[in-house]
Amino acid sequence: MTAAQTRAREDGFSYLRAIACIAIIVLHTVFSSSLLYQDSLTTVERVVSDAVANCMMWAVPCFVMVTGALLLNPAKELRYQKLFGKYVFRIAVLLVVFCLVFRVFDIFMDHEPLTAGAFLQGFYELFTGTSWSHLWYLYLLIGLYLLMPFYRMVAKHSREADLRYLLIVYVIFLSLLPLLEQWVDCGFYIHVSTIYPFYLFCGYWIHKRNPQMRAGIAWLLLLLSTALLVVLTAVRLQTGIAQLEALWGYSSILVIAQSAGFFALVTRCKGRGIVRRILLQIDRCSLGIYLIHMIFVRLFLRYWGFNPYEGGVLAFVLLIVVIFAISFGITWLLKWIPGVRRIL
Repeated sequence: MTAAQTRAREDGFSYLRAIACIAIIVLHTVFSSSLLYQDSLTTVERVVSDAVANCMMWAVPCFVMVTGALLLNPAKELRYQKLFGKYVFRIAVLLVVFCLVFRVFDIFMDHEPLTAGAFLQGFYELFTGTSWSHLWYLYLLIGLYLLMPFYRMVAKHSREADLRYLLIVYVIFLSLLPLLEQWVDCGFYIHVSTIYPFYLFCGYWIHKRNPQMRAGIAWLLLLLSTALLVVLTAVRLQTGIAQLEALWGYSSILVIAQSAGFFALVTRCKGRGIVRRILLQIDRCSLGIYLIHMIFVRLFLRYWGFNPYEGGVLAFVLLIVVIFAISFGITWLLKWIPGVRRIL
């Protein structure tokens, strides 16, 4: 592979992370709005809001798939010193810092008394994972990084058939059988607790072992799964069948198909000119945007009482653009600080 081809494929990862970052802001803004103003929503508003949120669930899996495509590559050296010094340390520092930042924000905005206990609550939330909900992604990354040496051994010594077998087992036992258990208990299980290692290996498999996945197949996976998510969201709200909620979790076979299709399509894109430069800049700030944006989601919706449903689609679009722009701007400025740049 030439240097230009390698750069193009790496750019594809940047495009995917940038788009996924924006999708997460859409997800959190729409979901938070529908939750906060649920009592005043019409049926159509509720269906559209839930459908939009559910159709954005591919974003975090695609982040994990990019991680798998990059770090499971046997050609990439990953010594323990680099694993802990660069990857684990960075996320651990961000977790501590933002747990405390969000604790200070809550104290200030909720007018809590300024006591030592109020600040120590931040460390309790850090340990128990009860700080702001979107920080779960940092806990996920730390867990994946700690097991990465063993995941890399599996990837390095697996044949094509072995990887396919592993992905099939993951899908059956962590996606399909849990869906079946919404109606009937299943006694079969494997000793894996979450779907996220599947996304690591899936990203690696598509990128390294099956890089030429046909565009038609990728489009079919993406469009069919997205259409089903929209239709089944409406069915869920109309019928009250609670079991359908399992179809828009990260273990859902629909989210798996949607994520795989999106990953295969976007990572092969070849951006040019200003679009490429914009997406690369967003990618460089994507983790900071992810961590910071919820501050402004809460400010606009909860504390400042902005109701985007009163302004319709345009109000939502403007709100999302403003939240993204502020989060991007703050992250971009923070990255000029040498110590901060290393972790953010």
